[in-house]
Amino acid sequence: MPIKVPNNLPAVEILTKENVFVMTDTRAMTQDIRPLQILILNLMPTKVETETQLTRLLGNSPLQVELELLQTSTHKAKNVSEEHMIAFYKTFDQVRNKYYDGMIITGAPVELMEFEEVEYWDELCEIMEWSKTHVHSTFHICWGAQAGLYYHYGIKKKRLPEKACGVFLHTLEYKTGMLFRGFDDEFYVPHSRYTGLDDEAVFSHPDLRVISISPEVGIFALKSIDDKQIFITGHSEYDADTLRNEYLRDLAIDPNTKIPYNYFPDDNPEAEPQVSWRSCANLLYSNWLNYFVYQSTPFDLNDIKTGATPKHELVTDNFDLITVKFGGSSLADANQFKKVSGIVKSDPRRRFVVASAPGKRNSDDIKITDLLLKSMNAGDDADKYLDLIEERYSGIAEELGVSFDAKAEVNLIRDRIKKESKESLLDYVPSRGEYIGSKLLAKYIGFDFIDAGEFIKFDAEGNYDKDVTERLLGDELHKHDYAVIPGFYGSLPDGRIKTFSRGGSDITGAIVAASTGSDLYENWTDVSGLLMADPRIVEKPVSVPLITYRELRELSYLGAEVLHADTVFQVASKGIPINIKNTNAPGDAGTLIVNNARYYSNAQDISGLSGARGYMNVTVQLAHLNEKSELREHVLDIFESKGIKIETMMTGVDSMSFLVKESFKADVEDALSEIKEKMPGASEETLSDLAMIGVVGRDMGTSPNIAIKILSALAALKINIKFLDHGAGNLHMILAVDDKDYENAVRAIYQQFA
Repeated sequence: MPIKVPNNLPAVEILTKENVFVMTDTRAMTQDIRPLQILILNLMPTKVETETQLTRLLGNSPLQVELELLQTSTHKAKNVSEEHMIAFYKTFDQVRNKYYDGMIITGAPVELMEFEEVEYWDELCEIMEWSKTHVHSTFHICWGAQAGLYYHYGIKKKRLPEKACGVFLHTLEYKTGMLFRGFDDEFYVPHSRYTGLDDEAVFSHPDLRVISISPEVGIFALKSIDDKQIFITGHSEYDADTLRNEYLRDLAIDPNTKIPYNYFPDDNPEAEPQVSWRSCANLLYSNWLNYFVYQSTPFDLNDIKTGATPKHELVTDNFDLITVKFGGSSLADANQFKKVSGIVKSDPRRRFVVASAPGKRNSDDIKITDLLLKSMNAGDDADKYLDLIEERYSGIAEELGVSFDAKAEVNLIRDRIKKESKESLLDYVPSRGEYIGSKLLAKYIGFDFIDAGEFIKFDAEGNYDKDVTERLLGDELHKHDYAVIPGFYGSLPDGRIKTFSRGGSDITGAIVAASTGSDLYENWTDVSGLLMADPRIVEKPVSVPLITYRELRELSYLGAEVLHADTVFQVASKGIPINIKNTNAPGDAGTLIVNNARYYSNAQDISGLSGARGYMNVTVQLAHLNEKSELREHVLDIFESKGIKIETMMTGVDSMSFLVKESFKADVEDALSEIKEKMPGASEETLSDLAMIGVVGRDMGTSPNIAIKILSALAALKINIKFLDHGAGNLHMILAVDDKDYENAVRAIYQQFA
């Protein structure tokens, strides 16, 4: 497809002679197609040359591109006519109300100046801020990349020992990355700059991903986690003679100017330069347009202002590396192993697999981990359970056609149970389900096996050692293209096995994702995502398509059975999304858990509702209770001294109202007696037999319709609300109703939003 440019732009004549299909405004009027809207902020002094270079690359794509050129109004171009700028360039005021699929910010010859000293820095900052809500994906080049990294992420530039000028060798940090899809393992790119990046700051930043580096000149390509910002430090767009022209210019100023590295044959400036970067340049820009713009930009450009994508599912085409975890139900038998293999092999980006121990095959079955626990506690009858374990693994291996010595693996457990005390085996024995199952899975799918006990570390007190683990595990996994890692356990400093608590394999999966810098952590289970409501109360509740980490924590606090907090922490701190998927229905979108939902359309008003029975409402009344902070603090101190956990609290001018579990009833009575004794005039009121319901949603504070729907649903059933808290963070609404109304209330609220 052609690139559409303004009539009479000088680049048209040049590119037409090169057989690049360029379409002018006049011809484009006959095309019935939605072209990609690309804006180029051209900061280079040689504007016509840069226009031509970028137009050539953007035109080498099957996509139709409509180009607009942007200039800064705070700086006047000196190397091109004013007529050219007026005819073809717009100012920011002329485009600020428009939306673009992509934008390119070029380099500029100001790199030796501090950013704040650049004449147009304030205007550039305004444009970069504007781009967050008006551009789907922004491509920064050379100084433009340094400026973008400094503005968006605080990454400083640094002066190089000498100018990096020439054509340098580059390698890929992520060979499966979509931005460099189709590239060779090594490739060449021109550079011409006096400054570089603070590499340490870049590599340690949780929101940035390094894609390509050069041994000589450092980081070449990186992107933001959300793929909205691309940063390229070199000049892949350069023509064959661009470096020569720069060299001759510099040589006229300084006769000691070095010849560009690896550019002229035999370093002979009289020789014709050999172009070794043209194919890479064309592929780089084509990949950006295709994978980072076209495949994820909204059809309606106005949707860019909300960060919406065409679907609420995650657009994974831009991801480089995916860590996957499979639960016990996903590995219960040979048929499930085959499903897992199909899922993993269907996408080469699924490189690291974390496995749980085989779960139940049916409702009457026993999990492998439960059989291991029984063997450890059975004394002389341990062999009975170990034989069942051996039979289970041998049967799976035989059905899969894999040669696997399950007997030898189980005998190692058998020998230790006979020789060692139960206390020394408390963590070792339960962990062997993951260990053996992962070895079998690795052999079946042809992946390397990595023992988690060697690389996931706990300290002497049994606390997970994050820093040591991420260093050891990251270094080890970097040596493997594909590997299976057992979940649930690691080891203590003395080498003894140590298991995680609830959700152990989920935690391991998150640790692997964090240690490898994965773009996505897929958690495969037997349900298609997190359910909006308790299936024991609501029949077949729908799955939640999208939820943030904050919302997930709110639901967990309110009693929902969701991912373990330690699982969420490992990946949330690095901005890695989690996708909850169904092994038995891999085509279902599942639930996507993200740090920031602004890049995804919100298909549902709420993210879930949860609750529990067994609560009571306690109200303390005293004149001026909330006007005098010492009175309020005294009440809270008394409750704390009794060990009472307050679930949530509301205050009035003369009152404080608490929602607490009824299990604290006796403690509450003691606290109220002490309050009345020490605070003359205080009175109290309690309501028992209550149930708490929590509704969570990121739009709770901005959409009044959500509260109206909740209250209307309860009013229609004449359910009286005993307690109501809208939540300080505008993420939840907590209600208390009579216990007898609990299930009807949950169903009524669910029906309003399903």
